[in-house]
Amino acid sequence: MTNAAEVKPVLKDFFARPVEEQQDFLQQTWCNECMEMDLGMKNPQEFEAGDRTWIEGECVKCGTKIITELVFEDDEE
Repeated sequence: MTNAAEVKPVLKDFFARPVEEQQDFLQQTWCNECMEMDLGMKNPQEFEAGDRTWIEGECVKCGTKIITELVFEDDEE
């Protein structure tokens, strides 16, 4: 049973981002299997649902699915 308020994820174009930003997101990772950070991610896919944006890919070391949620900070205070 699905929640009527549930927002379905929309696939975004990760490669439309600037190259420097792509590299940062692909390197700044956490793998729950390896229990290590910054191992890297391959085969990235970017998704958006409501106010959430995240990138799913595979750990470069072990191949396990990893997810990096993007948090955008409001610089205007």
